[in-house]
Amino acid sequence: MGAGNTASTVRIVALGGLGEIGLNLMVLECAGRALVVDCGVMFPEERLLGNGVYIPELSWLAESGLAFDAVVLTHAHEDHIGALPRLLRRFPKVPVYGTELTLAFARRRVEDAGTAVAADFRSIAPGHPFKTGPFEIEPIRVTHSTPESVALAIRTPAGTIVHTGDFKIDEAPVDGERFDTARFAALGEEGVRLLLSDSTNVEREGRSGSESSLKPILRSLVARTRKRFFLSAFSSHLHRIRQVTEVSREMGRRVVPLGRRMAESVRLGMETGQLSFPPGTFIEPEEAEFLEPHRVTYLASGSQGEPLSALARLAADSHPRLHVEPGDTVVLSSRFIPGNERMINTLVNHLYKLGAEVIYGAVAPVHVSGHASRDELAEMIRLTRPQLFVPIHGEYRHLSRHLALAIEAGIPERNCFLLEDGDSLVLTASDAYRGRPATAGRVLFEGGELEDAALIDERKTLAHGGTIVAVLAVSMSTGTIIAGPDLVSRGLVSGDGTSAHMRAAREELRARLAALEPPLRAGDMRLKDEVVRTLRRYFIDAVGKRPFVIPHVMEVP
Repeated sequence: MGAGNTASTVRIVALGGLGEIGLNLMVLECAGRALVVDCGVMFPEERLLGNGVYIPELSWLAESGLAFDAVVLTHAHEDHIGALPRLLRRFPKVPVYGTELTLAFARRRVEDAGTAVAADFRSIAPGHPFKTGPFEIEPIRVTHSTPESVALAIRTPAGTIVHTGDFKIDEAPVDGERFDTARFAALGEEGVRLLLSDSTNVEREGRSGSESSLKPILRSLVARTRKRFFLSAFSSHLHRIRQVTEVSREMGRRVVPLGRRMAESVRLGMETGQLSFPPGTFIEPEEAEFLEPHRVTYLASGSQGEPLSALARLAADSHPRLHVEPGDTVVLSSRFIPGNERMINTLVNHLYKLGAEVIYGAVAPVHVSGHASRDELAEMIRLTRPQLFVPIHGEYRHLSRHLALAIEAGIPERNCFLLEDGDSLVLTASDAYRGRPATAGRVLFEGGELEDAALIDERKTLAHGGTIVAVLAVSMSTGTIIAGPDLVSRGLVSGDGTSAHMRAAREELRARLAALEPPLRAGDMRLKDEVVRTLRRYFIDAVGKRPFVIPHVMEVP
């Protein structure tokens, strides 16, 4: 009998976020029923994959036979809510729980995706437990870089599981809603069976800085800016938007959101009370055209150098309404996500060429992380005193270092489990062990459609190896080659058909094809396979490239 079939056994299944930053999705199952915690995306480092995002592979959810009682969202970041529309297409009746702000962003995400379901969104709040299936869930207030973030205390037949979500311990949060240290300590007194804890910043010593520490820095930067002040941050970072807006108001500036996502986030922030400012504080870009430059602050999307973002268009001097000029200041108030450094550095260089002063993390402390550093991670372990520990939310090195930190903090090594996507952990009343694996992975989602692995492989091959087309004709009557092969390449070697490599490849292919027994036909796989095999082998040996080969065979009378 499977572990998930007994009423007192709980199985935790990782379908995303363990072994990578992003793509967070975890399943808790008990007695044939299941709970999903978060459902996020991950942005690919390979820009050749276009503007798509990775979403978790959801096939196991559909094939598991489990009854899904709920999706619970810990906070509003894309790597925790971005794949929700795809999940709701498969499970349109499953209720979605989250705080008011998190649900506001989740609704927008579902609407933007055009998901044709009447999603059942249900609001939750810290200190107010609720039940779903065999689980009782208590949201607990944590501090993070987006408001109303929560951890979850999940009471199960196998004991209490604490899922931290993304967190840090901010002693001076912008909104005054402090990390609930007392509640975590009380849970530790009651007894925590398993702690699932955010690993993102485990490599950083000490503690993460307070978000409110940025306000005096922003005030100084705005005060010394002679013309327009631009700040680029993640659009969901309402605490940072709030601080730069407060400083701008002090300096007599109006604030202009640039980019659809940024404008929508400001609207949601105003509706939920997170951006509670008098009318006229935020204005439209066309209104700002009538104000002097030193009276305007712009909130620009695109801090990661996204090609179609407002900031990228400003850097390329292609924005329809704005042009960056000498005297302007541009602040990139976010960390450079690994894989995006080249694009961001290019953007910074272009802004400098336009005459702006550009401020970013390497030259000034204009960003603080929303994730706990080592001392805070150790404090979470001390507060909750778990019997068992699993690090979550991080690449393998983060998980490994967090596991070592837990052992240093006193959790027995035998009670610490390093899981990756697809792994599972089974909890009984008296035991914990690795369970059967689940199908996990990632799927590229672009333009409203899922892209299969073959297409992704083709794009990578085209980017790294180029392409070559071989054209030849065979006689319908004799079945022999009567013209070609002619070769045309792109991104492989220069001088189509005339370079030494192209001539040598053509002669080698000609010799190989001459050895094929006639009759040959346009659909003959012997012919096409030989073309692909010969040309790939030649260019791998000659120039170290593995091109994408397209054989084109015509039959002529």
